Amino acid sequence: MNKRKDALQSLLSPVRTGSPEASAPARKSPAAPGSLKVMGLALESLNADAQEAGSLRAQLASGDRIVEIDPTLVDHSPFQDRIENEADAEFESLKASVAAHGQQVPILVRPHPDQDGRYQTAYGHRRLRAAHALGNPVRAVVRFLSDAELAIAQGKENLERRDLSYIERAQFAATLEAKGFDRATILGAVEPNKGNLSVMLSIAKVVPADIIAAIGPAPKVGRPRWSEFAELAQRDGAHDTARTMIASSRFRAADTDKRFNLVLTALQAPRRVPAVAGKLVLHNDGRTIGRYERGAKSARLTLENPAFADFLAQRLARIYLEFEASGDPDDGQSRGGAKIEKA
Repeated sequence: MNKRKDALQSLLSPVRTGSPEASAPARKSPAAPGSLKVMGLALESLNADAQEAGSLRAQLASGDRIVEIDPTLVDHSPFQDRIENEADAEFESLKASVAAHGQQVPILVRPHPDQDGRYQTAYGHRRLRAAHALGNPVRAVVRFLSDAELAIAQGKENLERRDLSYIERAQFAATLEAKGFDRATILGAVEPNKGNLSVMLSIAKVVPADIIAAIGPAPKVGRPRWSEFAELAQRDGAHDTARTMIASSRFRAADTDKRFNLVLTALQAPRRVPAVAGKLVLHNDGRTIGRYERGAKSARLTLENPAFADFLAQRLARIYLEFEASGDPDDGQSRGGAKIEKA
């Protein structure tokens, strides 16, 4: 390459003046046809190099430089927007397409803010994953993006491609909020109306992340059913109910939408309230004073005589102090003129 440029430079350099030899140009023999051909090819190659350099400068100026990058040097976005789904038929189809026809659409990355020589993905995670699985370099547009610009670019691409499910968008919004982004930036990335954003954030906070991850993206499930799911998930024991279903073989064999339905159905089932053994509070003469019911976390005393209930209520604080001072737990035995028996 250097010899070619040196030869062309000598051919194109101006003739020097100021010496007798230069004042009268030396006669040259006509160039041989082969030499003209070589010179023409060299000029054509230099012109192509100049055009390529100009194109590269234009790409750098616009920030749209497309390069091929080792996929192992590209990290995911710091703001998760996608739930990994081990049974993703669309990914398998994408991988087959890339294997057959190459990667047609580049991904968008930024230089890693903390690690030289590495990048972070704004969008195109599945194309990156396909390139990695196939052992191919990934074609990427490299831009310098702030965190907010990356989050908005990530959200815009997802909205345009419409490949994020409702719960993925809700988790993405919650991730951005947890990272300290303001509502305007979150709205720009997720683009619901303000009321829907509040619902999204509420659902992502109420439903435990491990339950969402187990269910997967559930692309056919929208806001109304996830809202019902979140409401049911707040009941006592709901998380245990959901995790019991998740551990079942039926759940593991189902796809992501069916998994959602299985857990929702389990949460909708009537709750079994353990029966509380009721006990009668009896006077020494056998009369019923009231009924005593004790559960794992609370107890209830129902009195037959309202006047006695008032009498007891006035003295309850003092009685409780006596109980604390005694350090003697209730042994269920008779106290004074009353005793407790099974109903």
